[in-house]
Amino acid sequence: KRIQAKVFVMPFERDMFMTPEDCQAEQAMIAGSELRVIPSLWGHFAMLGLFPEDFKLINDILQQLLDS
Repeated sequence: KRIQAKVFVMPFERDMFMTPEDCQAEQAMIAGSELRVIPSLWGHFAMLGLFPEDFKLINDILQQLLDS
């Protein structure tokens, strides 16, 4: 209830460490937050930006957050 910043919770679709389902439950506790699941076959490793399409999508979503 104390979080007032705009928050995007951004799990990776096939992440086995932090599943989208777990993140969705946490996101539901943050008023005004949005769940943005990032589709990637690489799960948790997609955050490393090894594939240009993953890196672009992550950056695009972060830019949307910064622009809001």
